[in-house]
Amino acid sequence: MDKFLLFINSAYFGLGVFFSFYVAPTLFKLLAKEQAGSVVERVFPIYFGIGLAASLLTLVLGLRLGKAIAFLALINSVMHALHLLYILPTAHALKAVDYQAFMKWHGVSMATNLTSLLITLIICVVLIRR
Repeated sequence: MDKFLLFINSAYFGLGVFFSFYVAPTLFKLLAKEQAGSVVERVFPIYFGIGLAASLLTLVLGLRLGKAIAFLALINSVMHALHLLYILPTAHALKAVDYQAFMKWHGVSMATNLTSLLITLIICVVLIRR
């Protein structure tokens, strides 16, 4: 089970790093801001949905592996759910009416994503050391 959870979390970590640090910035360099934003807006729910699924699976299966993994997975699950159900819809609603407020929520989204990726990396390290 350790190896399966390591696979799931390392795959999500790789996806997150690739998307966050390569794909999204590249889209904004190559496309007009509106086009790049439109593409990224379509990808976000899938990306954070995968993160939520991975963290929930880690939570359920990680309960057998100890409190540390389960606790980290719980925090990650809450963060992904918050992202999907509150942060993304709030930012999307603000984008057309208050761009300054949208940019603040964009910052919240980026910070939440980076924190979640860091937690996922910590889960991977804990699983490797087992």
